[in-house]
Amino acid sequence: MEHEVELLNKEQVTHDVVRLTMQRPEGYRFIAGQAIEFGLDRPGLEGKRSPFTLTGLDSDAHLTLMIKCYPQHHGMTERIAQLKVGDRIIISDAWDTVKLQGPGVFIAGGTGMTPFIAILRQKKVDRTLAGNTLFFFNKKREDVFLEDELKSLLGPEFHSVLSEEEAPGHLHGMVSAELFKQHLRDAGRPFYVCGPEGFVKAVQGALTGLGVQEKMLDLHF
Repeated sequence: MEHEVELLNKEQVTHDVVRLTMQRPEGYRFIAGQAIEFGLDRPGLEGKRSPFTLTGLDSDAHLTLMIKCYPQHHGMTERIAQLKVGDRIIISDAWDTVKLQGPGVFIAGGTGMTPFIAILRQKKVDRTLAGNTLFFFNKKREDVFLEDELKSLLGPEFHSVLSEEEAPGHLHGMVSAELFKQHLRDAGRPFYVCGPEGFVKAVQGALTGLGVQEKMLDLHF
């Protein structure tokens, strides 16, 4: 089912990531980590829908999304960057979710972080954050969003990894078996991976190279 909702607030989180706060339809329910189909009734976008993950919790009064905008692509996210408070948005019911098997290692590339935001926030509410680790891969420090919150949630189990620059408090490097081996305290947990397809496949290769069984990998791209 689709719903037309009002945009209540729009914030610039990083140079290319925005947070949208939207009206919540009456009776709307979802599980942390679920996605929606997002649409705008604009010329050239009629009937087009793009999947984005809800970053808030089911207990919140409103719905929130964090979206990376690519103006150069001249598509949905270019129009999202142009949205103003009061604009109308089309959303679907929530669908899909990360299949949690217990405390594990979350590995995100860029906005592949979005499903893990809600999951980790919900774990804080449920007091089940213990035993979880996060690797958050980005190109540069300016690309990292919610850094303070993630540090607060996970402490030393939060690892921010930058591929194109070195910065205090961040690891530097690419996805590799060596990087995970150096910073993973327990490779026997489930692994939850989300990001662009090439990133996810690189992580999969690195982890299987460390002996992690395929059944322990939950991959999303």
